[in-house]
Amino acid sequence: MKKFSISLLLWLSFVVVQAQDMPILSSNEVRYMITREPATGVFTAWVVPNYSTPNANNPESEDFGATAQFSLKVPKDFVLTNVQDIRGIWDKAAYKLATPDAFAQTGADANWAYYVIGKAPQETNYGSFTAGNPVALFTFRGTGGDPTQVNILSPEDSFAQFADQKMALNVRSSFYTRSGQRSSMTAKPLEQMSGVISLKNVLKDKQEQMGIAVNADDDLAQFSVIVYPNPTTDVVQVTYFSPDDQAAVSLDVLDANSLARRNSVQPAKAGLNTVQLKVGDLPGGVYFVRMLMQGKPVNKKIIKQ
Repeated sequence: MKKFSISLLLWLSFVVVQAQDMPILSSNEVRYMITREPATGVFTAWVVPNYSTPNANNPESEDFGATAQFSLKVPKDFVLTNVQDIRGIWDKAAYKLATPDAFAQTGADANWAYYVIGKAPQETNYGSFTAGNPVALFTFRGTGGDPTQVNILSPEDSFAQFADQKMALNVRSSFYTRSGQRSSMTAKPLEQMSGVISLKNVLKDKQEQMGIAVNADDDLAQFSVIVYPNPTTDVVQVTYFSPDDQAAVSLDVLDANSLARRNSVQPAKAGLNTVQLKVGDLPGGVYFVRMLMQGKPVNKKIIKQ
C-alpha cells in the first residue's frame, strides 16, 4: 500500500489535473487519432474535427485553444520517449501510471499502463480546420512492448472511470478551442473531445462524403489515395494522406501500357493533401494513378472519357 501511495504522489506531481464530473460536450466535436510509421517507429498524435473554420463560434479562419490533454493506453513494458511538438507545447516527461492493484482486483487486465500528455495552458494556433481532415499535434517514440498495441485511452474505458471515481484523477483526453464555445465572456467551457478514430475510418469517411464507393477489404495504403471524379473528362483530383511533412511526393499517371503520361512532384504537409491533374488532352481510355503509400505502391484506376 505504501508503494502505491508513493506512486500516486509522483503521478500527482507530474500531472496537475483534477477529477471532475463529465463535462458538457460541444456540438463542434473532435476525435483523437494516432498513426505509426513502421519504417521509422515514429508515432503521430492527431486531432480530427467534425467542423471547419470559420464557424458560428469562431469567425477566424484558424482555430485557437489553450488547454488539451492526450491520454494513451499502452502495454506495461512500453516507455514513452522523444515527444516533439508540432502544434502546442506538450509534456516531454509524462509520468507512466501502471495498472493500480485496486483496479486489477476488479478483473481488469494488469498488462496495461497509461500516459496523460498535457499541453501547456497557453493559446495555441492549430491552423485552419476542415471537417474530417486530421491535424497533427505532436510526435513521439517508444521502447518496449508491442508498438501496435499503443492506443488512445477511450473516454469510455473502464480505467478512465476508475481513476475518476477511486483515485480522484481525471485521465480522460480533452480538447478546448474557440470553435467549441460560444463567443461570450460568460460562456461555460464545453469539452470537444468525443472519442477515438482510426486513420482507415477517417479515409473511409472522407470517400463516403465524396460519394465514392468504398471497399471495406482494401488495406490502409489503398484507402490513403482518393481519386475524384471518376470517370473524368478534364481534371482529376488526387487526395492522399501523408504521415509527415515531405519535401517531395511523386505522383504518376500511367496509361494501359504502363507508360507515364503525367508526373507531379510536390511537397506534402502532414495530413491530407490534394493535387489536381489535367488529363483533358489525353485520349479516352483507362489510366492509373500511381503513388507510394505506407511503403507500398498504390495504383488507382481512372477512366478518361
